[in-house]
Amino acid sequence: MTQSQTTIVAIMGIVTGIVLLTLIGVALYYSFSAPHLQGLEPIPTVGATKSTTLTAPTLPATLTPIPTGTLRPASTAYPTPTRIPVGGNKIAFASNRGGDFDIYVMNTDGTDPIQLTSSPAMEESPAWSPDGSRIAFISDRDGDVEIYAMDVDGSGQARLTDSPGFDGDPAWSPDGERIAFSSLRDGNSEIYVMDADGTNPVRLTKDEAHDWGATWSPDGTQIAFVSERDGDAEIYAMNADGTNQTNLTNFAFKIDESYTDRASNERDPAWSPDGRHIAFTSDRDSFVDDQGGETLNTEIYVMDANGANQTRLTRHIAWDESPVWSPNGEHIVFITSVDAAGWEVYRMNADGSDLANLTVNPADDVAPAWSP
Repeated sequence: MTQSQTTIVAIMGIVTGIVLLTLIGVALYYSFSAPHLQGLEPIPTVGATKSTTLTAPTLPATLTPIPTGTLRPASTAYPTPTRIPVGGNKIAFASNRGGDFDIYVMNTDGTDPIQLTSSPAMEESPAWSPDGSRIAFISDRDGDVEIYAMDVDGSGQARLTDSPGFDGDPAWSPDGERIAFSSLRDGNSEIYVMDADGTNPVRLTKDEAHDWGATWSPDGTQIAFVSERDGDAEIYAMNADGTNQTNLTNFAFKIDESYTDRASNERDPAWSPDGRHIAFTSDRDSFVDDQGGETLNTEIYVMDANGANQTRLTRHIAWDESPVWSPNGEHIVFITSVDAAGWEVYRMNADGSDLANLTVNPADDVAPAWSP
């Protein structure tokens, strides 16, 4: 067998290995979270049992990249991340490295991961309070998915919501007084806000379609969220009282001249600290295999806060999702399946350069949140 034949066989073996990996079951949302982009669900579905695992996406044997630019292969070795000296110094995330999904915190270079929750249930979607003293999260420890909060050392865990439907995607307001969240309590997924202690829930969206994934603007006057009201998942913004709901992305694309137009799906909005930009996830740039079929993958994008100048930041033959800004606005953390060993938390510069793997773990590490 020639050297080139051996190389081809090795590559085919790697692709086959990727196909056999297991992926995705985290809530809305998130939407891991958020709903995944094929067979989109209203709220990210998190496994009800501790055995939930995430599986890497299935890729065709031959891929033709549609976007311009150089695609980074999964085997690329990334540099060892360095500590970020300014801004928040911790990143919270969820991981099933202990067998089930729990909340962890680590330094911004990925060192010193510390487990904060350890119930026999699922804990996911960490969200820091503005003063950095508390972390909200979701858990199914009491039978259904509810929102909880705890001190940053894992103590003082308290349940904030108590409804028969899914409550998820907690997001603190900049003043720390309120928490936005999504809920199925009224039949379909809608955006609500409540006081930080869980009292006085108020529904903000009232649409027959599903709305989820709320995130506050830095000045607290607006909330970005995801909605399916126009037939596909798009990013919207509204005033903090629920008025003036506006579609920001509204993107449709054509893979090539021979392929039918279809609407793309955008989700995971994240405001930059200065309020000028919103990072998000989209499947608009996918791949066409050698049979002319489409294979979806997701990438990280950024746009102006009014929806203009939508720009792609990541370029992987993998799924990149859940962008979150550093407090100084210079970096973005996100999750990716690029290493094929499971979901990992990566960090990059705000322009998409200088990628570094922070978790380097065979388990699934998802839902990053940078401390204030």
